[in-house]
Amino acid sequence: MISSFLQKKYYFFIIVLFFAVFLRFWNISNTVQFLGDQGRDSLIVSKIFKEKDLVFIGPVTSVGNMYLGPLYYYFMVPFLMLSYPSPMGPVYAVALLGVLTIYLMFVLGKELLGEKVSLVAATLMTFSATVVAGTRFSWNPNPAPLVSLLMIYFVFKALRRNEKYWILVVLCFSVLIQLHYLTLLAGLGFGVLWLGQLFQKIKSNQSIKKMMISTVIGGLIFVTSLTPLILFDFRHDGLNFQAFKNIISGENSFEQQSMSYIEKTSKYFIDTKDRGIQILLELSIGNQSNLNNYLLIFSFIILFLSLQDSKLNLKTNRNKDLYFGKIIIITFLITGIFGTALYKHTIFDHYIAYLFPVSFFALGLIGDYLYKKGVSGKLAILLFLVLFANFNVSKMSKVLSSTGSTMNKIWSNSKTITDRVRDGEKYNIVLLTGTGDIDGQNYRYFLSTTDKPPIKMEDRGEIDTLFIINDDKVLKNVVESPIYEIVVFPNKTASEVYQIDDGPEITVLRRN
Repeated sequence: MISSFLQKKYYFFIIVLFFAVFLRFWNISNTVQFLGDQGRDSLIVSKIFKEKDLVFIGPVTSVGNMYLGPLYYYFMVPFLMLSYPSPMGPVYAVALLGVLTIYLMFVLGKELLGEKVSLVAATLMTFSATVVAGTRFSWNPNPAPLVSLLMIYFVFKALRRNEKYWILVVLCFSVLIQLHYLTLLAGLGFGVLWLGQLFQKIKSNQSIKKMMISTVIGGLIFVTSLTPLILFDFRHDGLNFQAFKNIISGENSFEQQSMSYIEKTSKYFIDTKDRGIQILLELSIGNQSNLNNYLLIFSFIILFLSLQDSKLNLKTNRNKDLYFGKIIIITFLITGIFGTALYKHTIFDHYIAYLFPVSFFALGLIGDYLYKKGVSGKLAILLFLVLFANFNVSKMSKVLSSTGSTMNKIWSNSKTITDRVRDGEKYNIVLLTGTGDIDGQNYRYFLSTTDKPPIKMEDRGEIDTLFIINDDKVLKNVVESPIYEIVVFPNKTASEVYQIDDGPEITVLRRN
């Protein structure tokens, strides 16, 4: 394996892999984001190994008040244990998964789509600022590209090698939906391919026994993985199920309720076009206005022409493999686009992280087809590369720079609070910020690692001191804030107000 990897034809990929490592690890400790979500996760995970406080539900979603499964928390446990009290352990783990994803894009992609396509896809994904950004901090959606890539590969193995691989497909799917609920659309993708294989076997009078056994085993794995959430829903009147249904159907949207069927249909097709642009193009070249509309149509024409070329050349098993590889990628791409169009809220890039490998494989297929079409095809590739570089170079500089609520800044700011806490003093914090994280979970994590931790949330009415961290600085007089913790505090006269350089203003209220 090592000798073949070092063959001359792999030199370019070794260089790409070097850049993958560099872009995901360079200066990461000084630039890593540490917002409320990261603080909350680190607090919960630290309690797992410090207090043996096991959890059975995961993070709550930003939209819809739904709870994910707890898998990501348990993924974090060994890495946070190694770096504690610093939360950098899970960050390094996520960055390592990002590099592994690039490696497997090429290694596994060769079997699916050929060496050239997989090399192009891995290269584009290496230098995508959007992808890189998702590998430089710890967050539950960030491992999704790797899990999705493995799932796609196992779908290929199930279609071309052995039906037993459907078990691994469902296992990957079970992991995906604990990272973000929009990854449920991945089930639509492999479901279509599963049905295609089933119908083909029935049509050709082949036995479906192995396929059914694998499907049942996979189904049991899936249900078992959901057991904690199912029990949670039973105890909370189907909270997750109702929230998910409302988000997908848009029942809470007045706009949706007032639209006619024709208007809803028209809007759905517009949304489908927009999602297609976002998934296939904006990840790589950004918003190019009307140009993206034409590029989307052009891209799908090329994809289907490429598929048709493969269909006409099924003389060997290798050609059949490549044909099935293209079918898999196009199926996941189309179901992802049409599925996300049903979602009635803004879709951020991390929502569709599971589609990152699909998008870049599709671009690799398009590039491979165009390269064979003479000068015009090569000019089209050159145009894309110019747009890709223009979008990603400027964005990458921001990804790699130290701005906002970085871990080091939050840690340093937290030390100014513990320096002011008296021995035995019961205190709490309130964070005024645009993110809405009133509890200041990122600050609370670092404070909890000291010998002067803040009080537990259930005891917040018994405090002696309140630290008000004015991060967004919208309010000039923070004691006038309607936030409960500030309103009920008996003494509104500040004992101290201090300003952190290039940071928040902190007001200290004491009972006496």
